[in-house]
Amino acid sequence: MARSTEEVFEDRLRLRSHGDLDADLEQNYGEDIVLFCEFGTHRGRGAIRESGRRLGLQLPDAEFEFSTKLVQGECAFLVWNARSERFEVDHGVDTFVIRDGRITAQTIYYRLSRGSLDDDA
Repeated sequence: MARSTEEVFEDRLRLRSHGDLDADLEQNYGEDIVLFCEFGTHRGRGAIRESGRRLGLQLPDAEFEFSTKLVQGECAFLVWNARSERFEVDHGVDTFVIRDGRITAQTIYYRLSRGSLDDDA
């Protein structure tokens, strides 16, 4: 029996909070995942890996806070904030479509602003 939307969603958050992108991709994402972001529409786990790499470069060693987590049927909604020495994000938003125990579609939107620590980066 496939895991529920909530189980996949919470597992994704747990694994990402521990920095384990590989396990997250293997356990939670379908191979044909569709990602919608400001750079266009992308397919496959490689797109999620690239998005995670980009976020890690923008927000190295960031502290994340999940201010809203909602699940309804096959859909999950996440509002998040992050702080790093380089940049910060207020009200980043991800949405997920989860079918048969795998994330099949995801949207990501966030806007970077200057970090709160004095840094020239």
